[in-house]
Amino acid sequence: MENRDHPIAGGRPESPAPQPERIRLRRALGEILAVYVPSFGLGILSALLLLRNPSLGDDQVTGAVSAVEEMLQYIMQASVTIFGVAFFCMQRGVRLPQLFGRLVEPARYPASAYGMPYPQPQGTLANGVPAGGGFWPGYAYYAPPTPPLQRGRGWQFSRAYFISMAGVLGFLISVIIYTAVTHDQTGAPSEGTSLYLIPTGVVVALAAGFGEEMLVTGLTVNALEAAGVVGKRSWLIYVVAICLRIPFHLYYGWASLGVIIFTVVNIWVYRRWRLLWPIVLAHATYDFVEYLASVAPAAVGGLLILGLGLVTLTMVIIVVCIELSDRGARRRYRQYTAATEAAYAAQVAYAGQTVGGSTPPQLPPVTGPAPFIPPVSPTSPAVQEYEPGPDNA
Repeated sequence: MENRDHPIAGGRPESPAPQPERIRLRRALGEILAVYVPSFGLGILSALLLLRNPSLGDDQVTGAVSAVEEMLQYIMQASVTIFGVAFFCMQRGVRLPQLFGRLVEPARYPASAYGMPYPQPQGTLANGVPAGGGFWPGYAYYAPPTPPLQRGRGWQFSRAYFISMAGVLGFLISVIIYTAVTHDQTGAPSEGTSLYLIPTGVVVALAAGFGEEMLVTGLTVNALEAAGVVGKRSWLIYVVAICLRIPFHLYYGWASLGVIIFTVVNIWVYRRWRLLWPIVLAHATYDFVEYLASVAPAAVGGLLILGLGLVTLTMVIIVVCIELSDRGARRRYRQYTAATEAAYAAQVAYAGQTVGGSTPPQLPPVTGPAPFIPPVSPTSPAVQEYEPGPDNA
């Protein structure tokens, strides 16, 4: 069933990508855990230790050696995750490009076959009925709608990226609220203020983005959907992803529950548009800005986080407004197409029923979404059939 009411769904149903092999739920969970334990097992242990004693996290980056050590640690963890995810996906015939998805140039709507003004019926039949099947007052003022715009690759990426960013910032806001209300500091490790944190932040942010999202979002969704977790059972995907992400963020204390927001948004975005790249880069963007904020003075760091939040909020509002506008344009175009097809069919049927000078039958009542159904002569071209693309439905 199509989800036409969601403001940012674009009319595309939330449905799983076709999988070449169906697997059991036990196998799907086994694949996820087989990658999760070696990738994040040490991270979970570290999070528990930090929760108990936050001072253990004062392993700061102070120079080139400590920076390289930090980068290598995250690169090795991300490598384990990437190879593990790739291995199990290939076992089911899913390649990494399929897991990440791709941006596509959508098909364009055809121009309307009915221009302005509409064809004027020539002559009349008995009882003053115009030839061609009827006349509806106001037809000359019923302008056909403009074909809806089809957004390209840049829009597809930006839409998924900024909605994912909103989920990340939702997590950040939950942490800020938690610390403001409880006056407790989280056990998040301190990396120091060295300038070496800038190159370290780039590498660590990308490694964390790839490692977490390929497993928690990509593999989890694909493996569980291959096991038949779709439709009304889709809630299980969200539950499994949340249970995977919370443990290695436990150093935030109760604020770690804020990752539920982040996780739910990312799963929704991935299941909606099948694009993992924007989710990975949104995660990496947030992590890198956090590194920059730790290098800069406290006031500047706060402004960086605040600026990121304001930009994200502004872009999400723009995305929602454009999606709502596009949805309205698609709806009007579908209504117009249905109305013109109905008018054409009615006139063709009427012309076929009129024989000689016999009294023509009554025209069928005018129904449909349009205030006036425009007259169309049998010689006018019919509206072409159109198969909607990813964002056209």
